[in-house]
Amino acid sequence: MAKEETKSRLKEMLVRRLKLKMDPGEIGDRDPLFGGALSLDSIDALEIVVGLQKEFDCVVSDKAVAEKVLVSVETMADFVETGKTG
Repeated sequence: MAKEETKSRLKEMLVRRLKLKMDPGEIGDRDPLFGGALSLDSIDALEIVVGLQKEFDCVVSDKAVAEKVLVSVETMADFVETGKTG
């Protein structure tokens, strides 16, 4: 899957699973997921982890991995595409 397609799917997943009142296209690739305009919280983080596993077959194995992966759509796409964290 092309990285741009992955990022688009991730944005759609975020809007759908987190019930965000915005268009997926409004989420920037490098916008911070936490502490930024999206202002997500720890409950949202759990929902994202579940979404990554169910929709992309990617397992966020522990808190250290989550802290590297759940930074932005860009970092999540890198993880989905390569299975590796920065």
